[in-house]
Amino acid sequence: MGATNLPGDIISKCKAGPSHLINHLPSCIPVSDIVWGLAVGSFALGALVGALSCTRYSNIYGRKTVLLYSNALSIASALLFMFSVNIAMLVIARVLIGIAAGMANVTFTIYIVEITTTKARSSLGSMTQMAVMFGIMLAQLLSLSMLTPPLWRLLLAMPGVISIFSIVLLFYCAESPKWLIMNGQPVEALNALQQLRKDSDCSAEFKHMVNTAREEMGPDACTVSIVDVLRGNTPDNLQHQLLVSSMMMVFQQASGISGVAFYSTALFNTVTGDSNSVFSNSPTTSQVLTGVLSTVGAAMNLVGMLLSVHFPRRTLLLFSHFAMGLCSILISVGSIKGVNPLAITMVFVYFSVFSVGCGPIPWVSPSEMTPTYAVAAIGAISGSINFICIFAIGLVFSPLLDALDGYTFLLFAATNFTAVLFFFFFLPETKDLYVADVVRVHSVGIHNVVSARFKMTVASPEKDAIRTGSA
Repeated sequence: MGATNLPGDIISKCKAGPSHLINHLPSCIPVSDIVWGLAVGSFALGALVGALSCTRYSNIYGRKTVLLYSNALSIASALLFMFSVNIAMLVIARVLIGIAAGMANVTFTIYIVEITTTKARSSLGSMTQMAVMFGIMLAQLLSLSMLTPPLWRLLLAMPGVISIFSIVLLFYCAESPKWLIMNGQPVEALNALQQLRKDSDCSAEFKHMVNTAREEMGPDACTVSIVDVLRGNTPDNLQHQLLVSSMMMVFQQASGISGVAFYSTALFNTVTGDSNSVFSNSPTTSQVLTGVLSTVGAAMNLVGMLLSVHFPRRTLLLFSHFAMGLCSILISVGSIKGVNPLAITMVFVYFSVFSVGCGPIPWVSPSEMTPTYAVAAIGAISGSINFICIFAIGLVFSPLLDALDGYTFLLFAATNFTAVLFFFFFLPETKDLYVADVVRVHSVGIHNVVSARFKMTVASPEKDAIRTGSA
């Protein structure tokens, strides 16, 4: 996502100098802004394909296997980035890395929810967004010293290097015990759970997992598809879960965060007065600010993980969107009035509050309110919506910035405040609750969760022990 931010002009506009060959490879690939925008956005289209296709395969072959395949695609895209000689090869490479990201994001989110305890779900579930922010930070920081040809090729190929390590580590990971139970492998499931829990006695947890899976899954559980969920052909009424999961992804991207991730340098240029038209061997103020911004975002994800242990999901999401709305207004005020320190500071605060709520929670909550037989399908639908929105925002943000200048973030202020209203009335709390309990209470069609009859009490450790023991 972040690797094309800083070197974009170097690659597409040959800002480092006229195009020439380096080891038989072109130093740049000159294209128009529209074509480059499509190349950048093709990542999201690939991610859409990956998110939609992984549902069936993760149900058939397992979460771990799909994660291995996604890393293999990442390595293939890295090779294409390294040896691209035209824009078509770059686009194909972006599509491949997008497919890998779509498969990994959806599958990893499901995997984490299925292997963790109820208490650990909060912090470990945030790791999807943490990984995204860390990747953006790594890309931006490396970009500061890898802008010149042919180093930008190494920068774009970096995910392939990370994937090699990921493949090695995955061989030491256990398969999801819940998936193994779903596929009639109880002995393997118990072994996997014991591997995850090490020296702990997990017999009670295993019994509860088996009984929960039996309650949640019907005879056709493994064949429930995206189309089945969209049509409502499921044992439970999942309209509310589908609506909330989808809107969390819509509002996450409508908040404007992808525009900042893709075009933060251009955004800072409008404030600092740096020019995109001149290439310098030393980073500009805007480029340095972009690197610092990504570092702050990654650090704030750690803060968000800590906060998720102590604060409800709903509270963090409402706070995050509300704070982003206020920051968006102040960014516009600072830009319009020429108060550069205000605008720059608010961009940093905006990025920070995104990381504590709006960033991680949309990846965690859907799996916490959805029954096992539909979690992959709803995860794929919501993930696909996320990537469609990333593509759309990435495509229109730069023209919006050119057309509206300082007024651009007023649009995002409006979407963030709309998100606050929507989630206040429709987002159920899922922190420290059993998935089966959430499903039973909220599988009644679209409803107002503020109503007293939808209030749920978090079980105490003693009740948890009684429940798992009786199961």
